[in-house]
Formats: sequence, structure tokens, C-alpha cells
Amino acid sequence: MNHPVAWQTPQPLWSRFGASAAANAASAASAASTVASAAASASASAAALSPDQARPALLRFDSDDYMEQLLAALEHDPASLGDRIARPETWRLPLGDAPDLVERLPLPRLAKTLARLRKDQAPRSALPAVTGTQAVTENGVARTLPLKLYQPAHMRHYLVAANLVCAQPGLPDRTLGTGGSEQVGFVIRRLMSPTAGAPRVEYAFVKSPAGPRWQRVAAEGAVEPGEDLLPLFSMGFVADNGQPRRLHAGTVPVGRREEYMSTRAQHVVGAEGPGATGASGAISAAGVAAMPSAIATRKEQFKLDVAEPWKQLLRSAVYAKGRIVDPASTATAAQRLEQAVTTNRQLQGQSWLVLLDFADYLATHVPGVWSAVQSPALGTGLTGAAKALFDWMNAAATAMGSNWPGLADSPAISVREALRRIRGARASLEGTTALYPDAPGAGLAWPDFRWLLAGVRDSGGFVVAGLHTTLPAVTVDPADVEAGTPSMTPLQQEAEAAAALVDKAVQLVIAAIDTAQPAAPSPALPFAARLRDALVTTQGDAGWFVIRCAYLRCDCGPLKPAVLSAPSERFQLASFFDSDAPARPIRIALPLDTTPAGLRKHQKNAAFLMSDQLCGQVQRAKGLGFVDLVRSVLPWPLYKPLDVGGMGPCAGGSPQASLGMICSLSLPIITLCALILLMIIVSLLDFVFRWLPYFVMCFPVPKFKGKGGGDGSDGGGS
Repeated sequence: MNHPVAWQTPQPLWSRFGASAAANAASAASAASTVASAAASASASAAALSPDQARPALLRFDSDDYMEQLLAALEHDPASLGDRIARPETWRLPLGDAPDLVERLPLPRLAKTLARLRKDQAPRSALPAVTGTQAVTENGVARTLPLKLYQPAHMRHYLVAANLVCAQPGLPDRTLGTGGSEQVGFVIRRLMSPTAGAPRVEYAFVKSPAGPRWQRVAAEGAVEPGEDLLPLFSMGFVADNGQPRRLHAGTVPVGRREEYMSTRAQHVVGAEGPGATGASGAISAAGVAAMPSAIATRKEQFKLDVAEPWKQLLRSAVYAKGRIVDPASTATAAQRLEQAVTTNRQLQGQSWLVLLDFADYLATHVPGVWSAVQSPALGTGLTGAAKALFDWMNAAATAMGSNWPGLADSPAISVREALRRIRGARASLEGTTALYPDAPGAGLAWPDFRWLLAGVRDSGGFVVAGLHTTLPAVTVDPADVEAGTPSMTPLQQEAEAAAALVDKAVQLVIAAIDTAQPAAPSPALPFAARLRDALVTTQGDAGWFVIRCAYLRCDCGPLKPAVLSAPSERFQLASFFDSDAPARPIRIALPLDTTPAGLRKHQKNAAFLMSDQLCGQVQRAKGLGFVDLVRSVLPWPLYKPLDVGGMGPCAGGSPQASLGMICSLSLPIITLCALILLMIIVSLLDFVFRWLPYFVMCFPVPKFKGKGGGDGSDGGGS
């Protein structure tokens, strides 16, 4: 128990790092020479002091049977692990293939023993030092390759391996205590700069009820509370000197790369992070402060349910107005009016739904203001931000006004009144299978008022109007403002300027939430929002990692702290679409005989189950062609609106009977359709991406016929 414990590189690699190949060769050729012996001794000393001797090794495998390969290497030639050390590579400059030692055919024990003896007696070559980068020349261009671990989808698997030993002469293996009193594992540390220009330091991946984070470690040689400890498994083998040894190895979770790269960082040393707990197990005040606040989650909910759909309505209205007033258009006044009517009617049904979500949000999260919406007399008791929100909704300036083509009967009411009345029309809005202004269905009726959040108004000329123009001036959070592109057209600039005004509504509503009251349940922050916040804390970081093996005495507490190994060589985790990554071979076989006579033989075994509503939509889409879709977005005189007919579902023999549908299709034909559509879309988008020269390369296959040949075959292969 008193022996100091240490981690070492896998035993078959001991004394092979840091030694020169020349010294090893001289030692093997002239063992009796004093000079050669001195050189060998100095070489062994240098190898023992090499940094690679005291840190875990990253082993690379290029096949899915990597566990069989590892077991075979430990049984037949442990020293071959040196050929599997991970080093910088690309698919253009791959590493050499490691020997395949898997026993495909069982051999007699004597033959295996003799083969092992011959390998054990052979001189071992020196191993070059493991580096995190390597300078190479690729296609005549000099570049620096990082040590990058690729994913299983790239046909690469990686293991971290090390030996746990007692630090005494001979470095015997440390035997783990039974019953779970001792434990081994490994941790992944991220190397980041806490401030710009500062050296990289280690960050631990810590999990808590508030979510994972990268926590800057207080001491690199200690395990952080709550740090994610990944498992190591043990495998026995016989070393070259005949002594039994035990290797600890674990699978490097390269597939979790996106989780690691999208997790936020906490740069304060020793500060309690989200979900940090004290002795009582309760979440500490510092941990609560670091959690996503109730206001933040409700803000994102309002943006998703109300603000973003509202912005899309504004963009649709602006683009529709642009087509109507296009100077190049030859449309008559009547045709322009018809376009405005069609636009407003399309936006009306969507405006009702957004208003319904707006009312539901106020009723749940701003109940004081919602009570005033229902009973305006209560508005006099509101103060501060709640008063400002109510005054804006109740102001005459929020009246819809007149001169809306297609909505001539719209009453001029305030948005407060619209929100109050919209909840009474919930059953009709959510139960209808039609689009406004079609009849909503039996027993349903559209709301008894018209109200557009955005639309095209006729005021001596067609303009976009809506509620956004009445929003008061408030401080807008920069995080809410969407980044524009420098090459926007004037119409796009107008659309984005109108949408930006909706950010005022976000701040107006969020400021009115009473934080002193218990927060109502709200969905968690969307992943996109969490990713945005995480990228802010790791901005500019290239994603370098190291691995440390850990030995824990679970029953000893602080008296015997965890023993961590030296860090492995730093590495990066490759993304799924990394351009340097190898490609796993994938074979997709298409139908051989694609004539009508051949395709009719395939069974229609794929069933598509459609509701009556989807059935009606599919039936309407059947009458549309590619030309119809193109003309629907062209300016006049080529513009022609899509004729989709009624909105009703598929009906049976009587008007009251609705029918769903089950369609049986052939998967081979569906695959052919997908391929043909892919080629069409790729060709069209080549105007933008210019990717067609790099898209596909085809090889001829001799005698690969779709129809059977004279030899009686069905198509020349499969």
C-alpha cells in the first residue's frame, strides 16, 4: 500500500522512445564491443527519460475488428503495438498498414510458441517520438498536419493504453483492489487559453444537473469534482521476458466530438459551476447563478413561438409587395390588386395563429398584463415595464386601420382587443383543415375579426404595413439582432429592416415578466441557443485535447488522492465531414434491369400511411408541374399563381366521409427517383457552388448487363 503508484506507456513500448536507431543497430551487431555497450546504455537511459515513456499511448486501428487485432497483438507480438501508435495522417498520406496478427486458422501450440520466441529474440527498432504536429509535403505543397483522430465512420478506431505500475525497481504491475475499492479510468482534457494570447491550460469535462461544461482545472494532476471519468478495461499478456503483465486500455470517444466542441467553457479557476453541490447535496448559489436563467428560457420561447414567425410574415409581405410594384412588371392595376388580395389572405390565417401563441404566452408568463388585456380597467394598476407593454397594446396606434385589399371588413381594433378575442377562436383555428378564406369545415368558423401582423396596404400605392411600425423605442439586446449579408438587394434590406423592429417586441415583453413571482414551466433552451452561448465562451479555439489515465482509491477519500498520468500527446478530433479524413467504403446497389419489364418484378413492399388531410394535399400537388412552380416566382407577365384548388381532405362517397390512404411503393424505384433528383439538383446548384467537376467519378464495369446474357445470368452480378 505504501508503494508509490505511477502510470507508464504500455510495457511493450518501454525503452523504445528517445533511442536512436543507429545505437540500437550498433548494439545488436557488436554486443561485445565496449563502445557499442556504452552507446546502448546511453540510448536506454535516454529512452527511460523520454516524455513518451511516462504517458499513455494512443493506438490507431483501421478496421472494425480492432479488438481482435489488439488481442492478437498482445498474444503473438506485443511489441507490434509500436506500429499502431497514432500519428498525423490524411487519406492522401495514410500511415503504413500494421501487421495483421489475428489467427485466422488455429495453429498448434508448439508452432505458436516458436513463432513468439523468434519475434521476442528479434532486435526491436527504436520508435520516433510522438508529436502533435508533423511537417509534410503533400502534392508539392508544404503543410503542417495535426495529430487528428478520425471517427468510426471514417474507418478509424482509437484506444488509449497504459500500464499502472508500482514505482520501484522492475516497475511491477499495480494490482487493483477488489470490490470496487480501487478504480481506473481516463479523462479527456481540453487545452484552451483562458484569455487572448495566454498559454493553453487544461479544462476538465464536468457534468452536472445544469448541463456539461469545460471547467478550468485548479491542478492539472488532480481529478475535478464531477469530471467525466471514462472506463478502462484490463487485458493480460506475456512480456518479452516471460513475465505476465496487465495492460489497461479504453476506447477514445471520437464520436462525441460535437458534444465536446459545443459545450461551454468556464474560465474561472476554482469557481463553482452550474450544478455544483456542497456537502448537503444542494445546488450552491454560485451554481444557480451560472445556470440558464428563467428569463433566458422564456425569452427564447417567445422568440420561437412569436417573434420569429412574425419576422417571416414581414419578409413574405415585403417580397410580395416587391413583385406587385416591380417597375418591370406589365401587370394591370386589376392584376396588381389581385396579387395584394392573395397575399393578405395568405398572411391572415398565419397572423391569427401567431396572435394565438402571443396570447398564450402572455397568459402563462405575464399574467398581470394578461389580466389587464381581458379587463382594461386593471391596466391602471400596472407599473414599470408591465405598464409600458399594456399601454402599447391598448394604444389607438395599434389599430389595424383600413385599405387592406382582400380584408375590407376588418374592424379597426387594438392589438389588445385582438389578443383578447383570439383565444375564443382556438377550436376553429386548430381544428380546420382548410386555408383562409376557404370554408374551415363543418361546425367551424374563422374568427369574427380580421387582423394582420404584416400585410400589403393600399394607400395610394402598395406598401407593407403592420404592428411592427408601432413598437415603442426600447433597448434591443444585440444578441437578438440577426446579422445581415453585405450583398443584400434593396428589397432584402427593406425586409430585414422591417424584421429587426420585431426585436423591440421581444425586449418589451421580456422586461414585463415579474421575476419576483414563481416562474411558470418553460421549455429548455433550444440547442441552437445553447450552442450559441457555448461558442461565445470557446470562440477561436481550435479544439486541442489530451488524455490522462486516472487511478482512484475510492475508499480513501482525500488521504489518497487520485493518481493521474502525464498527458498524452495533444490531438484534435476530426469532424464528420473533415476533408482529410479517410472514407469508409459504402456500396449502394441500384436495380440492374431498369426497363419497365424489369421494374415491374420488384415487390411494392414500402407502405406510406397518409391521413385524410395529407391525402388531399398530395392530390392537389399531383396536378402541379415544374413549370407551374417556376412561374409562381417569376415577375409579370410570366407570373402565374399556383392553382391548388380547395383545401379539403380526401372524401369518400358522401361529403361527411373522409378517407385516408395507404400507398404501396417499390423501394428500388424510390431509390432510382432519389438518384435522378439528386443529379438534377446538383446540376442546378452548380450555378452557385461550381462543384460538378468534383462531384462524381465513374468507372466502367465490363459485362455488367441489366438484362440477362446468353449464359443465362440475370444481369452480370450483384
